[in-house]
Amino acid sequence: MAIWVSIFLTLTLPAPAPAQGEGVIEGQVMNGTGEAAQASVVGLDVDLYELVDGSASLLDTTTSDRQGRFTFQGLNTGADRAYRIQLEYHGVVYSTESTFPRGESLIRIVTTVYETTTRDSGLIVDQHEVVVDFGADALTVRELCVLRNRSDTIYVGEDNTTARFPLPDGAADLTTGEPEVEAHFVDTEEGFANVRPIMPGRNQVHYSYRVPYDGGELTLSRRIAYPTAKLDVKIAAVGVHVESAQLEYQGLSGGSKTAYLHFQGRDLPASDQIDVIFAGVPREISAFGGPTAETTLPFERYAPLVVWLMVVVGAALPFAQLRLGRRRARRAAVTGRSPRAGIGQPGGSEMERDELLQVVADLDDAYADGLLHEESYSQLRGRMRERLRELWSG
Repeated sequence: MAIWVSIFLTLTLPAPAPAQGEGVIEGQVMNGTGEAAQASVVGLDVDLYELVDGSASLLDTTTSDRQGRFTFQGLNTGADRAYRIQLEYHGVVYSTESTFPRGESLIRIVTTVYETTTRDSGLIVDQHEVVVDFGADALTVRELCVLRNRSDTIYVGEDNTTARFPLPDGAADLTTGEPEVEAHFVDTEEGFANVRPIMPGRNQVHYSYRVPYDGGELTLSRRIAYPTAKLDVKIAAVGVHVESAQLEYQGLSGGSKTAYLHFQGRDLPASDQIDVIFAGVPREISAFGGPTAETTLPFERYAPLVVWLMVVVGAALPFAQLRLGRRRARRAAVTGRSPRAGIGQPGGSEMERDELLQVVADLDDAYADGLLHEESYSQLRGRMRERLRELWSG
């Protein structure tokens, strides 16, 4: 009889409740906008999600107190799960995911919220890199823009868009990354724009596109959307004539297989237009869509001055004056002497004759290696030799 009573009680009595977890999450909401009132973080709804095997479920909701603090208790501290703290402030969703460290039962979280603005005056570009390669019938352009929101507010924009990225005319096949990243951007009349709020701090955007190019003359124009500290444009050195009135040539850069003509602009104001002019058919293009090692390696044997002269045919003499003048200025800074007259200036010097003789020698070598068209070579060499005759006769 006692056995039957024991079985009956086992079947009818409620099972003991599982032990409650010992984990605790202590959090605080802070407002990162300097002039925001303390009351802005009071009474905010804070959601706690439990993440197990990639699935999220709402576990609890609480409200921030007068100091913006909140607490969740009784949580499982197992390594097989994580927790997401999520809240919304002025239409912007903030979330943080955490796991309990092994052997610990406390997580402390600080969530910083910001006031919002529809003005983009806080946006600047710290660095913008543009890399141009040549294909069979188009330019392939890759860009990296390091955009910084230097304000202490979140830029939410207007018309459901935020940061804008102008593209040159003819740009096609725009790619902004993985599918989930591409969902953050929409097309605009002048290029594309972000649809997500721009948080304070740095934000990087990678993208690429193609521009048709048949070897004739092409002007790649683009507007500067935000004040830009530094713009670097690197163009594959494949014998195409390249020039820009707004950017300064820096020399060759790149690895052992591909050399790039490096142009740079600094402290560019918003709304400025940058024009890069291309003319001429690129030399042999490899099956990978870029210049072959055979066509680019010879560039590395010549001084940047020669490459500069080569890529700006048609304005060669003024640019040569500029480069020679800078070289003398640097020498003067070391020796303490005043820079001497440049090409086309009265009072030519022995220093200038030496420099011009070196330029002529370098041009001869470049032409011998097939890096200069005959017409360009003859024009440049003729001008240099004419100036040499003036110096010797003077």
